[in-house]
Amino acid sequence: MNISMIAKLAGVSTATVSRYLNQGYVSEEKRLKIREVIDRTGYMPSSSAQTLRTGRNNLIGVIVPKISSEPVAKMVDGITEVVNHSSYQVLLANTGSNTEKELEYLKMFRTNNVDGVIFIGTLMSKKHLALMKSYKKPIVLLGQQESEVPCVYYDDYDAAVQATDCLVRCGCNNIAHLSVTLRDKAAGRERRSGFIDTLQKNRLHIREQLIVECGGFSMEDGAVAMQKLLDCKVVFDGIFCATDTIAFGAIDCMRRAGIHVPQQVCVTSVDNCQMASLYDPRLTSVDLSHRTGGIEAGAILMNMIHNETKNIQNAKMPCHLYERESTGMDR
Repeated sequence: MNISMIAKLAGVSTATVSRYLNQGYVSEEKRLKIREVIDRTGYMPSSSAQTLRTGRNNLIGVIVPKISSEPVAKMVDGITEVVNHSSYQVLLANTGSNTEKELEYLKMFRTNNVDGVIFIGTLMSKKHLALMKSYKKPIVLLGQQESEVPCVYYDDYDAAVQATDCLVRCGCNNIAHLSVTLRDKAAGRERRSGFIDTLQKNRLHIREQLIVECGGFSMEDGAVAMQKLLDCKVVFDGIFCATDTIAFGAIDCMRRAGIHVPQQVCVTSVDNCQMASLYDPRLTSVDLSHRTGGIEAGAILMNMIHNETKNIQNAKMPCHLYERESTGMDR
């Protein structure tokens, strides 16, 4: 079976079948006829022949820090929805949050037979940026903001503002922050800045002892950071956690110490993962629209591939606060 036979069975020209297979314009009537014949015959076009005709492999490389992370999984889900709809397939590279692995995959995809790359970035460095700028093929950065490469990023600053402002509205006067490394521009610097600026806006004291940096993003990291805060014996009645998982660990630690949420301490965080609405108490959290960000990154990449443009396109995703039991609300 070849495209000539497909064309004959569908009653169209071979050129029309070729355009159909390569995502070119074909009228809806002819498109339906060709699709019916392909479905009936089980015809599969030769990938090597398609590559020769179009110069494309219909493969997208996606570099992720940790596929088991729910926010990352949501981003990948959004990406695949877009690229699969465009008849592309995703080649996934999971780095395990290893910086050297990220650089290795960026180098590999730069010369590998993929048509474009989406890089879900975390701890960005000059090496990362230099590699991305050296790309001849389309590349989109997701999750971090950089002016020199196309990127889709989240409003981490406003997420922190909303989460901290919620604690202020709950009547908290001594608010702590369990943060992550400032090398992470989004979850670290932007969220900490939003926290500090909101305290200043509300004329609340910023106390160094109430800001504790976690060693990572896990529940265990949150529990360890909370224990450090408790060991300092400083008074706090509210706490903003950089992520939901950190918040879960912090609440568990407080529970073991006999501290009740929200009766004694109110808690907010960022991510709004699935467990946020199931945990006890249900967690007040800010949703960053992770899946929508993946969809936007996929759309920008597809536009760059199909229109062969290198114009830098940026998009910032909105965020939304969901108030629940950990701040005395549940709506």
